[in-house]
Amino acid sequence: MKTQAGRERAGDALRRIFAERMRENEPMRRHTTVGVGGAVRWMVLPASVSEIQRTVRLASRLGIPVFAVGKGSNLIVRDGGYDGIVIKLAEHMTEGRLNQRTVFAEGGASFAALARKLTKSGRTGLEFGIGIPGSVGGAVHMNAGAFGGEVSEALVSARVVDAAGAIETVRAAGITFTYRHTSIDPRAIVVSAIFKCAPGAVRKDVYERSIGRKQTQPIWERSFGSTFVNPPGKFAAEMIEGCGLKGTRRGGAMISDLHANFIINVDGSATAGDVEALIELARTEVKKRYGVELKTEVVVIGDR
Repeated sequence: MKTQAGRERAGDALRRIFAERMRENEPMRRHTTVGVGGAVRWMVLPASVSEIQRTVRLASRLGIPVFAVGKGSNLIVRDGGYDGIVIKLAEHMTEGRLNQRTVFAEGGASFAALARKLTKSGRTGLEFGIGIPGSVGGAVHMNAGAFGGEVSEALVSARVVDAAGAIETVRAAGITFTYRHTSIDPRAIVVSAIFKCAPGAVRKDVYERSIGRKQTQPIWERSFGSTFVNPPGKFAAEMIEGCGLKGTRRGGAMISDLHANFIINVDGSATAGDVEALIELARTEVKKRYGVELKTEVVVIGDR
């Protein structure tokens, strides 16, 4: 998409597919949980897997960058914006269906809401997800987890659209899971998943810690959720706090004074640049003091 003619061709094709469900030059701060981000050239709101496939194939054919989002957690869109297509699943692809021992959920469904619903229905397996922000698709992609539980323990299968626009069902046994990571191609879009959730006694310890997160984490603030992956045998928050960085601000962004692994948009005025500055500050100071390279849970796209 290097020419104006190419951009016009892409825009016309997307309008034919999505009509009123396409937005142009849409500010991404409205679609990320931290509330920062420049504009995306095109945002589309699919209502079916076939619409996602058509969009991915169009992008591939015209050489247009494409990125899928659900709830917009763990995402920074830089202030210069994203000159491509953002596919937002969390608008229309949010359905769920409870079966005898499993649950089906579309990729845009809230992972936390799904976990709460199952737990209240006397189903066990996703208690750990009650306080995790983001969508089902994102949770599967990153093997989301908390309090000793993670997606790898509950996933049966995921349905994905690959970078060529083909649809494939991937069994959990065929996925390599590591801490906050899976072998699913980063370019693939998780459009739905099936999780184990048998009737049974809810794990009260995990449930109580999940619903009690607001006592120790600023979950009411605009943030990504956790900013950094915990290094083996260590806690990122403890190291950041040990560097004296709690409460540190850059513009409208602040390292939370409640939990140092959260960067919050204090009053809605933060920019992506403010947030990235705090990420780099924390990484630099932790490396200097502890000799540990912090890795982010956050994906960064777009131009500065």
